[in-house]
Amino acid sequence: MLRLIDKTFSLRLWIHLGLVVLSFVGFQAVKAQLDASYAASQHPVDYATGQTTFSGPAIKGFYAHMQEAGTLDIYLRTQIIDFGFILAVMCLGWCLATLVARGARAGSLARKVGIGAACLAVAGAGMDALENAVSFVMLADPQGFADWLAYPYSGFAVAKFALLTLAMLTLLVSLLLNATGRLIGRPALG
Repeated sequence: MLRLIDKTFSLRLWIHLGLVVLSFVGFQAVKAQLDASYAASQHPVDYATGQTTFSGPAIKGFYAHMQEAGTLDIYLRTQIIDFGFILAVMCLGWCLATLVARGARAGSLARKVGIGAACLAVAGAGMDALENAVSFVMLADPQGFADWLAYPYSGFAVAKFALLTLAMLTLLVSLLLNATGRLIGRPALG
């Protein structure tokens, strides 16, 4: 991980900024496609509710609803599109957080917190990938999968939401530390 951080920091600033813009554009494009596919699948609840039920029977009910509507195949495609979204989240989180960290002084708390935000974003995307992997196991037998699979599925989802939220908050803390450190002339902060 340290090698990747060093390589990211060694990029020319304009290239790093370009990667942030490119990853943001990619994120928005994949998100639009993901949202449209999710809506077309006619999943009966929003994705956060569906992913955090911790209930096999509830998930089977969601799948049954889509089977009756003839849209379960669209939902399966949505899960595949979600891997593109996961990659987009990972890239955007890494590029943006390391750019913010890069703006702070070397060795400062703001830089360390910014790097932490980048790592949290990658970890959150990893939890999303694990959640999707369990989803594919459940979708292989939408009405017959073992109910206990809902626990790791929802557990990975909760971990994903927590890590990505923490990444965003940590990114804001890094920005605030950097600004505060510069305003009060304390290099150790920012």
